[in-house]
Formats: sequence, structure tokens, C-alpha cells
Amino acid sequence: MEWTTLQHLDLRHVGRGVRPLQPHAASFHPHQALVAVAVGTYIVEFDALTGSKISALDIGAPVVRMSYSPTSGHTVIAILQDCTIRSCDFDLEQTCVLHSPEKKTEQISSDTEVHMALTPLQPVVFFGFPKRMSVTVVGTVEGGRAPTKIKTDLKKPVVNLACHPRLPVLYVAYAEGLIRAYNIHTYAVHYTLQLDNTIKLNGAGAFAFHPTLEWIFVGDRRGTLLVWDVSTERPSMIGIKQVGSHPITSVAWLPMLRLLVTLSKDGNLHVWETRVTVNPNGPPTQANFFEPAAIEAIDIPRILSQQGGETVYPLPRIKALEFHPKSNLAALVFANVTVADNTKNKARYSREGRKQLFAVLQSARGSSASVLKEKLSALGSSGVLADHQLQAQLQEHYLKG
Repeated sequence: MEWTTLQHLDLRHVGRGVRPLQPHAASFHPHQALVAVAVGTYIVEFDALTGSKISALDIGAPVVRMSYSPTSGHTVIAILQDCTIRSCDFDLEQTCVLHSPEKKTEQISSDTEVHMALTPLQPVVFFGFPKRMSVTVVGTVEGGRAPTKIKTDLKKPVVNLACHPRLPVLYVAYAEGLIRAYNIHTYAVHYTLQLDNTIKLNGAGAFAFHPTLEWIFVGDRRGTLLVWDVSTERPSMIGIKQVGSHPITSVAWLPMLRLLVTLSKDGNLHVWETRVTVNPNGPPTQANFFEPAAIEAIDIPRILSQQGGETVYPLPRIKALEFHPKSNLAALVFANVTVADNTKNKARYSREGRKQLFAVLQSARGSSASVLKEKLSALGSSGVLADHQLQAQLQEHYLKG
């Protein structure tokens, strides 16, 4: 498997601003090859395969969280910076307010951790705001279910929400790592996912579900990746892995490749395969559930420069990662880099890169190709040159002898 750029979505002309804005959220359609992108106060829908813009809606405020509705055709449910929740129907090219905040002056930023969950079994959206101990449910169609505040049975801050893709279950993640499963109709507790006191957790930063097995993947804010088997009345944890020290912000199961992808807050991306085959004839052996998948690491300069794109300096951090649930499609959203900083840093990095490359080539004169390759690889690991640029330089000097 390799990461290759399919399209650069053109968002330069969205809105009326002089300077192009950085997109800050994206969501794939659950069945079709469509992707919705939030930039400024607009949500723009694209054909993910061709990159063609289909429609754009001005919703009045920037998006904080959004997702396609699993019960409607081309409708996106979004939580905005003014704390309203809107339904954006691309077929009708109109939006409607599903919920307004009690305080009209309340504002949140695009980096605020608000929580939202949609279920394919009901036209409703569950949501929660930071440091609140309750969850609210509201209908996703105009004139639908009125807003109702669900009083959870735990007096702990809610840190994330998720709905099971096939069952009527709402998962509410609380601070300190405890997760409760509630019935979406009665809000009765089904079961609790909790570890013993020897393993400390901060709370779920991301959820993912296996498409056929009753496995729930949880990325914790302490950098721990866990998987629970909930197929029985007493759910059990069947895998745990420490990914790093940074919070895990995104977890996604790739059904066609049968791999799991995690994204940490520092922008590091990891791909995992799951080991579940056990030899019934042999003695029981301790095996890790999560194993690093044997695929290439994502090369951001190469991804940005493919398909006529242009890389930026310093290399941007991956802010969000969205995967299509049924296709090998992913959308990368990068942290904001201003145009002025990009121009200035690009010139500085280009000069620095040429200086370092010249020094390496001078020091490797008369050396073998393997020594030159090693020196160039070390230069690439410093982040000055991208892998594909290093390969081109190596090939050029190899041809020159």
C-alpha cells in the first residue's frame, strides 16, 4: 500500500475574501464518492474522484464539527462557532437551524472539542459541549424531534460521543477513561467499558467500529489504543497498545485493506494490522493484538506536490484525517499556514536545503554509491528534502558517475 494524491480540492475562490482560507473540516458521504469540506463560512461538496465542485452553501459561521447524515441523501449536520446546529441540504441548496444555544453570545473556536454522534437508525443527532456533564439530542429534519437534554447517570465531564453503526447504542465517553453504552430509545445503561486501576486513561479522543465484527476501537487522550469485543453480555478488552505520548484524535478502520489508522494530535499517523489468528493445536502464546502494518510512511511533501500541487514550508501538520467508509479514499486537512509565512519559509528552506545538499555532495566525493545514499537519506530524515527529491538527486549523480 502507498499513499498517493488523487485530487487537490480547489478552495481558493470560496467566499469573497482576498486571501484564500484554509479548510478546517471534511466529511465523506457514507455511500457515494462525495466529500464535503468546510472553509470559512461555507460548506462545499465535491466529487472525490474528479475533484469537481458540485455545490456550495454559505451557512453564516465557520464549522467546528460536521458529518453527513446517515438517514438523508445529501445532508450535512454541522455544529458552528456560534454554537448553533444546522442541517445543510445540498439537494435543496438550503440550510435550517436545528438547535440554538441558550446564550446567544456564546462562541467556540474551530479547535474547541465539541462532540457529535449520528445514528442510521433515527433522524437525530446527539451532541455535547466541552466540560458539560450532559448530552443533548435533537432531530436532524426540520420540524423533527425537539431538543432534549439527557441527564447521564455519572457526574463526570463528557469527553466524546459515538453511535454504533448497526445497533441502537450510544457510547458516552467520560473523563478518566470510562465509557458507558446507553440504549438510544430509553437511555438505559447496557454495559460499561472500563479498565482496572493499574492502567490510567484520560478519556476517549476517537472511536471506530469494525464493519462486521462487534469490535470497538478507542483512541485515548493519553496516547493509548484499545479494542473491545462487545459481542457478549460482558464486553472484554482484547487489545491495547501505547501509540505515543500525544492524544489520539482520529481512529478509522479501512474495510478494504483490513487495517486500522490512528492520528495523534502532533500530526503523526500510524497504520496497524490486527493479529487474531491463534493456532488451536499449539500452546497458548502471548501475542500483540496491534502490529505495525508493513506499508510506507506518509510523505507529506510528496503528497502535496503530486497531481500538480506544490509543497509548503515548514511542512504542515495533519490536523484531521477522514476516511470513506467503503472506498480507499482519505481526506487530509492540514493545520493553518499563512501565505506570508509560507513564502518566507520556502525561500529559507530552499537556501538551507541547497547548502546542506552541497556540503553532503562535497564530503561524499570519491565515496561509493552506498555511502552517498546513506548521507542523502540522513539529509532527508532532517526534513530539508522530501524522499522523492532525494531519489531524483541520487539518480542524477549516479548517472554522472
